[in-house]
Amino acid sequence: MTSINRHKIRLNQAIKTTILVAGFMSLISQPAWSTSEENMLFHFTDVSHFTKWNINNDTVMGGVSQSQVSIDGQQNLLLFTGSVSLENNGGFASTESILTSQITTASLLTLVVKGDGKTYQIRLKTPSLSNGEAYVANFTTRVDTITQHAFTAADFTVSFRGRSVANAPELHFEDIDRIGFLVAQKQQGPFAIELHSIQFDR
Repeated sequence: MTSINRHKIRLNQAIKTTILVAGFMSLISQPAWSTSEENMLFHFTDVSHFTKWNINNDTVMGGVSQSQVSIDGQQNLLLFTGSVSLENNGGFASTESILTSQITTASLLTLVVKGDGKTYQIRLKTPSLSNGEAYVANFTTRVDTITQHAFTAADFTVSFRGRSVANAPELHFEDIDRIGFLVAQKQQGPFAIELHSIQFDR
């Protein structure tokens, strides 16, 4: 084999390697959520999906409930933990974040969590709501068990500080810009829920 032929073989192998690496890099650089027409999957720990998670407890009304959020990068989950107290007319803890990508047309929301047996509330917000209002739906977790909870838009009602709001705008999932979670209903004591993912399907 001449040196020219050996050079051509090495060049072809280098080109193939470059193509394979480029293809792999293009895959891992894609957003984690699906961009298909059928669904969009968001991970609560992904900073490209959600902004910083903020805490809003009953302390704004004089209560003493406590909560915090933390990220478990190895298991790709968001931990929402704390303790609810009924002292000083309190009794709730919540967290909320802004969704960084617009949702396509969807008719089903599927939430994946691992809980502690308590009932939680998922809270959705859109620009059409007044300040403090939210579309809310409750779901009950199972102790140390990953569960899926599916909702349609009809499963949500509009609430403001725990009270139902009449004549509120109809919920459309594609209008959602904020997502939050709340624990209340006089469930005093420690709580812990792992937030894994949320998916919107047609």
